[in-house]
Amino acid sequence: MRLSEAARRAALAAHAALIAAQLAVGGTLPWVGAALLLLPWPGLWRGREYSYQWSSMLVAFFCALWLAEGWADAGGRVQAFAIAALAAADFVSQVLYVRLRGRERSVPAAGSGGASR
Repeated sequence: MRLSEAARRAALAAHAALIAAQLAVGGTLPWVGAALLLLPWPGLWRGREYSYQWSSMLVAFFCALWLAEGWADAGGRVQAFAIAALAAADFVSQVLYVRLRGRERSVPAAGSGGASR
């Protein structure tokens, strides 16, 4: 399996886990957040780099949001920091997929028109 495919699978798993964590919190605002996180899902599922690029910025916002929530609410600090860590893992895996996919595209395939010795 290519590294980009492994990163893509990790990104999909982390994104699904982040959506599930949003829904597990309860209340109205986390449901809105989960709905926002579902917007890029079709593009992520199809492996579209553009979807991964803009989704990573959305996930970075959620990471910052949960970090702020953790600092503000002492009672829910552990839960908020855990979701922030999950969002950070989602962000890293999405950026890693785009980076690895770009490298794979830029490297010519073995034996495809290169100079022979």
